[in-house]
Amino acid sequence: MKKIVIMALVAIFGLSFTLSAQNGGRNGRDNTRTGWSAKDRADSMEKELGLTADEKAKVQALFEKQDAKRAEQLTQQRDKREEQSQDRAKRREEMRASLEKAIAESDAELETIIGKEKMDQWKQYRADRQKEMRDRMSDRRGPRSGTPRRAKNQ
Repeated sequence: MKKIVIMALVAIFGLSFTLSAQNGGRNGRDNTRTGWSAKDRADSMEKELGLTADEKAKVQALFEKQDAKRAEQLTQQRDKREEQSQDRAKRREEMRASLEKAIAESDAELETIIGKEKMDQWKQYRADRQKEMRDRMSDRRGPRSGTPRRAKNQ
């Protein structure tokens, strides 16, 4: 009888650890946000570019507006993904064009707030950060061999 109870407890604990390990570790598809808030981004820009309090407030308001717009776009993209049967490359190009347009609009509006000189500094800072991220990602992937990947349907 003791053996059965002990075995049952071991099985229950083992199962509970397995299930919790599947949900933990990575962020999964839950609704937690891992990015910076509008306030955090405005604080970062203030520190990098020496923005005034008024400029910081306007930048933060702009970022909050952009976050709301992005959330709406994300919802639309999810809905669109389910109903569309377009090929993947065309959807990717549409999303890329939409992103580039949003960035251009955002940059133009930001430039009116902080001025051309600070905007140039910000673009340089952003380009440097993007390069660092690309370098980190390429380091993570390791050296690539010259062989192409096989298609899944072959």
